[in-house]
Amino acid sequence: MRQRPVLQAPDRWSLIGIECLEPGKRLRGGAILFSAGEELKGHGRGYITSVTWSTELEKFIALGLYQGGLKHSGEEIVCAYPLKTEQVRARIVSPMFIDPTGERLRV
Repeated sequence: MRQRPVLQAPDRWSLIGIECLEPGKRLRGGAILFSAGEELKGHGRGYITSVTWSTELEKFIALGLYQGGLKHSGEEIVCAYPLKTEQVRARIVSPMFIDPTGERLRV
């Protein structure tokens, strides 16, 4: 089943990490994700699935699904939350926000 073409497509929705770029603003679960400069219209390229405040990074971080996933790592995106007419700039990062190589774990 995992060899089906749709599951192997390079532009399928995949898990990403999202970090907020605007101090004082927050990310919201369910926000629609658009690439920077793209018109904020329609279903976007993905959405935020969960959000929390990171005391380690001192900003909001989130997990989400995005078209093409981590091949867009480092790119700026816009998180649009139409219910409150909010837009927040963010960056696509690895879903392992802290100590991705495990260095702190093995000290």
